[in-house]
Amino acid sequence: MKPTAGLAIALVGLCVLCACTRDRKVTQQAGLSLKDHVESRERPPFARSDERGDQIWKDVRRFYRSHGYSPAWIDGRRPRSEASELINAVHAAGDEGLDPGDYDLKALEVLRTEKKSRNPFNKDALRPEQVAEADLRLTYMFMRYATHLQQGRVDPSDVDPHWFGQPRRVDLVDVLARALDSGEVAEALRSLLPRQAQYTALKAALARYREIAARGGWPRMPEGARLRKGSRGPEVAALCARLASSGDLSGGGARDDFDGTVEEALKRFERRHGLKEDGVLDAQDVSAMNVSAEDRARQIELNLERWRWLPEELGDRYILVNIPTFQLQAVEGGKVTLTMRVVAGKADETPTPIFSDDMTEVVFSPYWNVPASIARKETIPALLRDPDYLARNELEVVRAGHVVSPSDIDWSDPDLRVQIRQRPGAKNSLGLVKFLFPNQFDVYLHDTPAGSLFERLERDFSHGCVRVEKPVELAQWVLRDQPQWTPPRIDAAMHAGHEEHVALKRRIPVYIVYATAWVDEQGLLNFRDDLYGHDTRQRALLGLEGAHPVRVARAE
Repeated sequence: MKPTAGLAIALVGLCVLCACTRDRKVTQQAGLSLKDHVESRERPPFARSDERGDQIWKDVRRFYRSHGYSPAWIDGRRPRSEASELINAVHAAGDEGLDPGDYDLKALEVLRTEKKSRNPFNKDALRPEQVAEADLRLTYMFMRYATHLQQGRVDPSDVDPHWFGQPRRVDLVDVLARALDSGEVAEALRSLLPRQAQYTALKAALARYREIAARGGWPRMPEGARLRKGSRGPEVAALCARLASSGDLSGGGARDDFDGTVEEALKRFERRHGLKEDGVLDAQDVSAMNVSAEDRARQIELNLERWRWLPEELGDRYILVNIPTFQLQAVEGGKVTLTMRVVAGKADETPTPIFSDDMTEVVFSPYWNVPASIARKETIPALLRDPDYLARNELEVVRAGHVVSPSDIDWSDPDLRVQIRQRPGAKNSLGLVKFLFPNQFDVYLHDTPAGSLFERLERDFSHGCVRVEKPVELAQWVLRDQPQWTPPRIDAAMHAGHEEHVALKRRIPVYIVYATAWVDEQGLLNFRDDLYGHDTRQRALLGLEGAHPVRVARAE
């Protein structure tokens, strides 16, 4: 080997050694800077304005403490490939109904400075404090995005105090450590997504509606348009264009005759939006059609968020009650095996809370214990006006465990301690059966003698409990794994006239949810009105721009 060549190799080796030494020095100094930031009493400015900031910062601190305060995303002065993978994942946050702009991407400015430099040791190279800041920002970015994927951006109780989620519990410090060890940052983030098929279907719908909005959305319908089969003219052409743009009318919208094909397309639209399915264009149809594609996309985003408030697994066998659709579904093995209409709590007075719990018991021929609030506001004033009110409605008074005569009670006593209850039977407000899943709200599923209410489009008439359309079928489904409870025995117990409690062999999860956008079993995207105003409050908390979806007037 020539001396000059040997000298060159030695010089290269010396340069590499110097570079490694300098990198180690940078890493050590960056670690000291990281420790100062992490152990500071105050969060850094970029971590202060965050809905879940305290929780996220605790995870960041815990990560660096377990990591010896060493930079996690930068080796020496060079970002690792995992940093680019994280940034790419955050840029794609919109696919999940999240906003990439919500995440701190200023670390990019520091990293880009390093990338532009051919010589990592020139004056433009990262300084130790820059390494520390960039690394800290990247870790916070990961933790914030991961938290939003796992639990959502806001707490459901901030939307409504009677909304209780069941957030999935995953140790994000462990998730990040494993992601960096394996180099699979994007996969680690994907593992935090809700696994329900409904979430995946809504994501696909969101992409489609964003594409429609990006193309300018759909045409508005004239406010006064009233059309039916046989109509012709420019308003029909506008209707066809509108139905075609949302996929309800196939074959294009260039037509001006309201024929059977248009009628069926309109019925499809009405069915997807919970409107009267008659194929006749009226004010309610026009109102729903004129909600923009952008606002519908926002509505889908809100509902994607709500899936993050539910457990990772709903169970093999469960009941789902969706308040905005007034529908109950019994699900088994991922398939809906029983559906029925329900009546929910009054929107302005006694809305049904949004929560979940386990059904433990079925009660046949139940008594109805009149809640104290109803007794005070409704029952006692009624009996004071009409002494026969209690007898006529099969109501009785219980004091100290014994039935007493109403005439023995001083109804004006402010400290009155009695229970008014309704005897089992056809007049009982709970019908012939109730389904208990003990909870702090004293809410349950039950039968009702007021069957005509199920014919209404919007069915918010109860005091908070959920009335079911098919109580016999639901009792049979619930008790199916208890073979002694045959259909004849269930029928007999429902009409026995005396209360009978049946403990379930296996608890059944009941989820009361608030989905105003979802994909049905036919693959059709459905929307419903914001019955309780939860969409509006959630939009405000998230700072989502744009007009709120209109509330379609009731048409009974």
